Amino acid sequence: MDNVSWQDIRKVILDFLQQRLANNSNYKSETAKLEKAKEAGDLVAVNEAQQKLDELAKRFDFETWMEDAATRRISWITIGTHLSKGIHSSSSGDNVNIATQPKLSNQTVISSATPSLLEPDSSGNAASLDIFSLFNQYVGENKILQLIIKNHPAVLPALSDDRQKASLYLANFKKAIFNDFSKPKTSELNKQLYWPNSEETYLSDQENNYRLLIPLHPSSLCHLVYQKVQSRFSDENKKAREQRRIKDIEHQSYFSFHHLAVVKLGGSNPQGVSQLTSNQGGRNFLLPSMPPIFEKSQFPSISKQQETIFNHTLQYFCRFGFKLLFDMVESPKNIVEERDDRKDAFAVILSLLLKFARHIQTTQPAGWSRDYSLNFHEKLWLDPQRTQLENEDDFKKQYEQGDWQQSLEKTFAKWVQNALKEKFKNIKQQFADPEFSEWRREFRSAVKASQRKREGIF
Repeated sequence: MDNVSWQDIRKVILDFLQQRLANNSNYKSETAKLEKAKEAGDLVAVNEAQQKLDELAKRFDFETWMEDAATRRISWITIGTHLSKGIHSSSSGDNVNIATQPKLSNQTVISSATPSLLEPDSSGNAASLDIFSLFNQYVGENKILQLIIKNHPAVLPALSDDRQKASLYLANFKKAIFNDFSKPKTSELNKQLYWPNSEETYLSDQENNYRLLIPLHPSSLCHLVYQKVQSRFSDENKKAREQRRIKDIEHQSYFSFHHLAVVKLGGSNPQGVSQLTSNQGGRNFLLPSMPPIFEKSQFPSISKQQETIFNHTLQYFCRFGFKLLFDMVESPKNIVEERDDRKDAFAVILSLLLKFARHIQTTQPAGWSRDYSLNFHEKLWLDPQRTQLENEDDFKKQYEQGDWQQSLEKTFAKWVQNALKEKFKNIKQQFADPEFSEWRREFRSAVKASQRKREGIF
């Protein structure tokens, strides 16, 4: 920015005016008439067309255009990032330009003023929006608007050869860019909120103990969102989205926005709201602001306080297997059927138990069990990746010894035994040591089957 000279700024302004003249519809029409008159040899028509072209060119002469723009038409527009007309297109309230305000220190909340590179907007008479277009012209890496905001010394001499005029022009430009909050103005079409200054305000007899908040439309932030959403139609994004189905190539990330809504501002004349709104065709995208939908995990959770996973919660998770087991106990005795029913019940219970264990082993980070109160043999089973961490030599040694599997057998058998005793209190004495040993064997068989399949659970 320091390398920018007033000659650089002046050249950008002159090129801008030249381009405006060339794109002027009347200038194009008169140029076509002039060429046609020359071909026909009609000197009267040539002189008329040339005179009109000279008059149009004079309007875009540097000194003429600058004086008209900076002393008359600049008062017809204001520059801002938050606009009053975005709330209602007929509002005449003040706008706010966050780009000219000092950034809040120790900001703890995110707001529409948080992004550091918001593109300013302009609202007001459409006949003056060409001034806003001039402000958006780049001089090197910076826009003229940025140079004015930062008081670059090259701006003043670039505006006019007459220093007194240049000072007037710059002062008028700044009035449109910088906010004057000495006499803030709102409109009856703006929304207004009375916000209490303290929790006790509503109980206080003190009057005027409120702040009047006037929400403005965050036009610049909405434009930022609009550009981001529109990037889904870029060639790069389309290509990345199309390639996602192609195998054996490097896939690139792409944007995709779902559940968008659109609100249109300004009706058939979005330019009456602001320039950026006009650029968007009046469309403003609304992102979904619905509460998140949390899906409850199918697996039981483990609290830091519990000492074992073998509890009523896990029993409920394995409830279909326990129902088979309970039905087997209640049914008339038949040695063959009883054996088959018991085998089916334990197949369901152990299948769900091992699925739960695998879920914990694969979803929890290594070492998670350090902060939990589980029995040590259950930690060894459910947190095998902890053996790979530093300062866990004792944990690794005991894991590799494998004695914890026998402890698991006993814990499992005790769990089943307690469930049966609680369900069948009148015959609980039947669930004694022989049954306990049988349930241990069922668990041991499941461990060996899992190891043969190399499921990684043990």
